Amino acid sequence: MSRRTLRKPTRWTPEEWAQVERAAADRGVPPLRYVREAALGMPSPSQPSRGQPITPARRARSLWNQLARVINNLDQLRRVAEADGDDDGVRVLTAAAGSVEYVISAAPTMLGARGDEVIRGVVEAGNALNALAHRANTAEELPPMDELRSVLAQVEKAVREALP
Repeated sequence: MSRRTLRKPTRWTPEEWAQVERAAADRGVPPLRYVREAALGMPSPSQPSRGQPITPARRARSLWNQLARVINNLDQLRRVAEADGDDDGVRVLTAAAGSVEYVISAAPTMLGARGDEVIRGVVEAGNALNALAHRANTAEELPPMDELRSVLAQVEKAVREALP
């Protein structure tokens, strides 16, 4: 099998990409892999056969992937705050990233029946955070602190659900 060397950027609406992320999370795979496999009609070992449930370990890997996305967005927001000299924003975002890192280290290696619900919550919170990070990167400044804190509260609530 040859290596994948071609990159083909695409554009998605936030709603379309959120749908892709949910479908990928349901299968326990990264979103781009889900898109590639769906587009090529590839049966995937990550895609369960009809009636075969997704394993708890696969759910846990999917959760870790989603939490890593959250960390990435928090880091982007923190860099914007640093570049803007927003010390309060840096402090808030550093604390939020620390909380998510703790959840990553403490998250179970196996997720039971509630795993899909936990992953969906993290995906939804991550999507809100991603939209905020995109806006901050475009404007080169953080959104108002009350809006930032509101999204961070949503993220915190979602990631805490992942704790055993």
